[in-house]
Amino acid sequence: MSAIEITTVIGCRNRCDYCPQDKLVRAYKDLGGATRMTLDAYKKMLSKIPAGTSIDFSGMAEPWLNPDCTEMILHTHERGHEIAVFTTTVGMSVADVEKIKSIPFSNFKVHLPDTERYSKIEIDDSYLETLGSIVKSDIRNCAFMTMGTLPPAVTKVIGKSIRRTKMMARAGNLTGMKDVSQPLRLTGPIRCRSCGDCLNRNVLLPNGDVVLCCMDYGLQHILGNLLLTDYESLFSSEAFKRIKQGLDDDSRDVLCRYCDNASTLEDFNRPKKKKRFEELRTALHKIIGEK
Repeated sequence: MSAIEITTVIGCRNRCDYCPQDKLVRAYKDLGGATRMTLDAYKKMLSKIPAGTSIDFSGMAEPWLNPDCTEMILHTHERGHEIAVFTTTVGMSVADVEKIKSIPFSNFKVHLPDTERYSKIEIDDSYLETLGSIVKSDIRNCAFMTMGTLPPAVTKVIGKSIRRTKMMARAGNLTGMKDVSQPLRLTGPIRCRSCGDCLNRNVLLPNGDVVLCCMDYGLQHILGNLLLTDYESLFSSEAFKRIKQGLDDDSRDVLCRYCDNASTLEDFNRPKKKKRFEELRTALHKIIGEK
């Protein structure tokens, strides 16, 4: 399924270790444009996105650092899109939770603090109150994650322990962390494990620019601008064509060749071959059984 992630602001005050914000802010400054997405601009851009495209409030910053985030989500729901949320809850209030709790999210992932301070989420009474309201709200498909060890106060609120998630190098954009290994450059034909060669899981920035994916913190691959063109134009742009060619042409140094979420074409196809084999074996057993 195609998806577009909404980066509602540029410059996330959380400053988590595993998120290369400095690189993003520098690259975005060179592009220019609004650092906070307005509700009117969002509505204009959403009207161009096909209803079958999932809208993910995640992107490259905490969504609720934009005070219009809840209204954006409500409007998206009214437009009939599938919605996913990835949030630290920073900037969110109990009132926000009440407004969105009945939406049938496909995923509502809450990033939790850790004692190692990989994330920079401040644990105060307001944070714990909002987190508690999420737990009690029974939001559909709600889950939790953390990059380190959960603080006792957080464990008490969510009522369970959480296995830590491994940090990644963000296609080589995150450097200097001892717990994060840099990926080797992939050679030969490659594919994205999330979207194959469709490359249709993109990120929308506040100024309307659409970048390749959530790994592109350096904003290397800009497909187009949704304030200026339609959604379909993103996938016929020269930038998109160059990236597509780069998946098969080893001489083109596209971001995907350094990505943790990419694989060789052979490895990408192996699960499909295994699935097809299982389908054929099941069909054969059925035929034999009928005889």
